[in-house]
Amino acid sequence: MFDISAVNKRYFTIKIENITLEVEPPKVKALKEIVALAKSKGEDVMDNYARAVEMILNKNKSNYKVPETLIDELDFDQLNEIVTAYFGWLGEQRNSKN
Repeated sequence: MFDISAVNKRYFTIKIENITLEVEPPKVKALKEIVALAKSKGEDVMDNYARAVEMILNKNKSNYKVPETLIDELDFDQLNEIVTAYFGWLGEQRNSKN
């Protein structure tokens, strides 16, 4: 019998200012929403990127709720780098044999 609870969780560690978070991998529904937000175009792109980063950061091991003001302080390049690094990490984890 395969016991899914025996699967080791992996975490994406990120530091923003003086906060260090161990972000958990997303569930399928959340991943679909994050991808849709990250691929958005037009006037709402900043708001959508901020929402994607908020979703990513708030799913962390310590259940820390990242203040909206912290996310609002990030510029587009920082938001983009967080999303890019997170998806890079997800890709590495998916391709990892462990």
